[in-house]
Amino acid sequence: MPSGRDLPAIDRWALPELFLTAVRTLTATEYLATARIPADHPYYTDRLPDMGRASGIDPLLLLECCRQAGPYGGRELLQLEPDGRFLLESCTLALPGILSAGRTEGPADLALAVTARHRPGAGTARRITYTCDMTLPAGRLGTAALRVRHLSRDLYDGLRPPRVRRATVRPGAPVAAGTPVAPHLVGRTRSANVVLTQVSLRQGRAQARLRVPSGNPGLFDPAHDHIPAMALLEAARQLSLFTAAETWGALPQHTAVAGYDFAFHRFVEPHTPVTVRLSAYEPAEQDGALGTHLPQTRCFRVVFEQNDTVVAEGRTQLTTVASPALVPGGDPS
Repeated sequence: MPSGRDLPAIDRWALPELFLTAVRTLTATEYLATARIPADHPYYTDRLPDMGRASGIDPLLLLECCRQAGPYGGRELLQLEPDGRFLLESCTLALPGILSAGRTEGPADLALAVTARHRPGAGTARRITYTCDMTLPAGRLGTAALRVRHLSRDLYDGLRPPRVRRATVRPGAPVAAGTPVAPHLVGRTRSANVVLTQVSLRQGRAQARLRVPSGNPGLFDPAHDHIPAMALLEAARQLSLFTAAETWGALPQHTAVAGYDFAFHRFVEPHTPVTVRLSAYEPAEQDGALGTHLPQTRCFRVVFEQNDTVVAEGRTQLTTVASPALVPGGDPS
């Protein structure tokens, strides 16, 4: 079981952000991991009342558990350099069970069956793909695949020289400061968890500026000298929720992420503005795989731009359950 001294092995430095509890080796490339889902967390359980009708467990928390299982398994089982860095290059997430098994409330143990595929041999830079199959006591949730690049410390320091690392934001100050959008519009109750500002929407196309509260350890770990991919995925979720509510009346408290498919091309610098652009897919263009298991699925394409360059892009898929208050004869209690 990882402890405080093991935190660098999973690239986390705050104990409340450590969810991995056990890892057991099966083969040279397969292992089982267990993560503890907390009953309460200032970021992952911050949601509007009745959000549990859509999803009891935050899909981004599930993805974070997979992200933690990858580096730990890589360093412990694949014998990668212990002080190297993992950079997320792409990720996919598909959660057909989010509305059934995912309704679990309170603490729970998440089981992860992990397969690691990597290029053989040593070197200062290696690419690894972690595929995670996720199960809760209530049933199977789905899968996640994370492709990462592992860099030696020397190679990483060459890419991120000291002058860049010194430019990281002071603890507690927001990255890309600005007035956050009202939390309830993006499914939140606390402004500290809102990562969008200057949001606009017209004919299914939305735009916003990225705002990352650096004092929020769930979004911005002090070990990062750039804006992490998980913060970008949160921004994609929030802009998708905002657009779904404004365009179709899909209330954030009844809507959850069912899938992601994203690529991360460049480091996202913390002190240069980042523009988030979103467009909604027509129903005929939606990926139907999740739509066969989940109600009212909608797909959005999201692009992140910095200095007129695309730094990350991908798709977010949402699912919305009907509110009992909107169904004839429904019980809103």
